[in-house]
Amino acid sequence: MTPHHLAIGRIGRRSWATKATIALAFLATMLAMVLARASDASAHGLRVGFGDGQTLQSPVPAVRDTWFNRAVGARAQIVRLSVFWRAVARNRKPAHPANPGDPDYDFSALDGAIRDASARHLQVVLDVFRAPDWAEGKHRPRGDAVPPGAWKPNPRAFGQFAEALGKRYSGHYHGLPRVRYFEVWNEPNITKYLAPQYEGKRATSPKLYRRLLNRFYSGVKKTQPGAKVIGGAMSPFGDSRTHFQDPSMPRLRPLVFERKLLCLKRNLKPSKCPTKPHLDILSQHPLNFTKPPSYHPFNRNDVQVANFKSVRRTLRAAERAHHVRPRGHHQLWATEYSWYTNPENPTGVSPMKQAKWIEQGFYLLWKQGASTVINYPLRDVTRDPGQPASRWATSGVFFHSGSPKPSYRSFRFPFVTHRLSKSKVRVWGKAPQSGTLAIQKSSHDAWRTLRHVHVRRGRLFTPTIRVRGHAQLRGKIGGVTSLPWRQR
Repeated sequence: MTPHHLAIGRIGRRSWATKATIALAFLATMLAMVLARASDASAHGLRVGFGDGQTLQSPVPAVRDTWFNRAVGARAQIVRLSVFWRAVARNRKPAHPANPGDPDYDFSALDGAIRDASARHLQVVLDVFRAPDWAEGKHRPRGDAVPPGAWKPNPRAFGQFAEALGKRYSGHYHGLPRVRYFEVWNEPNITKYLAPQYEGKRATSPKLYRRLLNRFYSGVKKTQPGAKVIGGAMSPFGDSRTHFQDPSMPRLRPLVFERKLLCLKRNLKPSKCPTKPHLDILSQHPLNFTKPPSYHPFNRNDVQVANFKSVRRTLRAAERAHHVRPRGHHQLWATEYSWYTNPENPTGVSPMKQAKWIEQGFYLLWKQGASTVINYPLRDVTRDPGQPASRWATSGVFFHSGSPKPSYRSFRFPFVTHRLSKSKVRVWGKAPQSGTLAIQKSSHDAWRTLRHVHVRRGRLFTPTIRVRGHAQLRGKIGGVTSLPWRQR
């Protein structure tokens, strides 16, 4: 019998006043426990970073030095590096594929970027995809609808490559740094990265991906049990079952893919799941290049910043059904996130609008359960003449010239507010340095401090201030100020 049952059992021998006091104390204790759980659910931090192959994985050490230093200056905490399996294997099948020292592997380019990141105390997530020819399946369709490395990758061979990666970056191999995070594939719900998506009218890519995921998980854990394996990495948009944007390259909608991966029905009730997926973290790409963070997708099975909680809801349903291994709580990450800017991309938004949307998106994703958000890229990429403007990634916090955009400032020091009542406003932000945060309001062309709060570098702050009506608010720590935030 629990202590509170004993306490209630003694009530009969006491006065009604005492009974009421004990009952109220009991209810207060229960309420405190509920509030504590709610607080724990929202008390996670937010780690931010960049993915950028052109700069952070440049073959030129001086280029990497420059851009890793700028990533640190933007207060990045993590970087996402691409591992093209077919490039590391040089498209020749190794004699010993689980051995990172096999002469048919070439990890030299990856080693350099990982060393650079580790030297700056940046965490690394390796995103592994693109199978070599010898590890793809038979009967590839003719033409170029399926890109190299996407057709029926061999799960067993992928698991062996994962074992080699886990060992090489375990922190105990030839002086190389440790890598803790490994992401399995990139956007497996679209043909561009994983095919086939369908066999006839049946969606088969989730089953194929589950096999890849589980083999990779097993391979990494053999040599690095403490590593974290990230599954998902789903593209934000897909096609309906009756209408494909490009019939030669079908796409599954991300929430459809996630449900099938996690063995859930449309109503999130469990379906048969003879092989359960193994992952430590689930990731999603809530990319939206031109619409605001408040935008909800037309189809409820697509994912944007505003409905990111749908991914969390599906994951939690799978956890309750014990359809995810290992059991327990799994983190949720956004491993690609961005808005295009004009200049230079004519389809993009203004640099200032991008800056405001980045910090607002950080807040909304955090509020919906994301603990890590990775912007793509760090610096705007050069335009590929063979690609339409809609694919030109001008979503960095630096222009390609190297000049910082306003988003460099909002990425480094995000600061947003939201109204709680007519007189109260909640402030949310991430401190670029330790010290005393001054929360300020613009008044007659000057800034008046409303409240001081002690903050620590890289930590979130969520104080409440008293503000009525419209106001221009900002944060200031020493000589560093956030962009002004307009509160209505």
